[in-house]
Amino acid sequence: MKASLKSYLRDEGPEDLHQFRVQVKKLYAFLTLAGSVEHHQRLTKHFKPVKGVFKRAGDIRNVYINLELGKANQINNSAFANSQHQLLENATEKFKLNKVKHLKKIKGAYKVLKNEIKPISDIYINLFYQNRLQQISNYLAALKFNDQLHKSRKLVKILMYNNKLVHAKLDISFNRDYLDRVQTAIGEWHDNMLATRLLLNYEAKDKLEVISLKKAHTKLKNQITALVKDFYNQATTVVEVPVEQVS
Repeated sequence: MKASLKSYLRDEGPEDLHQFRVQVKKLYAFLTLAGSVEHHQRLTKHFKPVKGVFKRAGDIRNVYINLELGKANQINNSAFANSQHQLLENATEKFKLNKVKHLKKIKGAYKVLKNEIKPISDIYINLFYQNRLQQISNYLAALKFNDQLHKSRKLVKILMYNNKLVHAKLDISFNRDYLDRVQTAIGEWHDNMLATRLLLNYEAKDKLEVISLKKAHTKLKNQITALVKDFYNQATTVVEVPVEQVS
């Protein structure tokens, strides 16, 4: 995480910034799991300063995403380009001005956390997975295409990030392929929604690109609706493929 941040501060590479944020998400996912245990409840609080850096980095990352969406959806609009490049310049300058503070916050969090993390019982790991899967299932049972759906995706990713660490301890099956399809579909829906909003700010409602995005939006909603039916059972059912089929 720190290496990616240092690399971005030196070279301003968008991929370094992205990797920094991915590593923050992975660490936060682990601390969320650990925080389900009583003696670990303060872990996410100790990580809060790093989340602040993550948020500031997100201001820059959002502009990069907007520019990518604009390019992918052919927004050839000088007002759009000028506004995004100005936002990028301002956000980057502000972020780099505080680079010493950012690195100090990470160092401080590390010092505290390395002494606070204790072993976690298998019981708590299993309770965490069962409770979170049920929580996501409840959200998706009353499916609404709003921030709640985006939150469900974040919860799925927390389970997926941690699964590499705890899969051997789980009493329930964990269908990683299915969950990856769910989070990917929701991610595509969210990107489509952002692109549509962005395009409507700079283009007419009857432009072909806008109409195309709206059609794709309907298709993605139908895909997600079908995909998340009986979510809990699908998420906890893994069909073993016979060896001869694998071959």
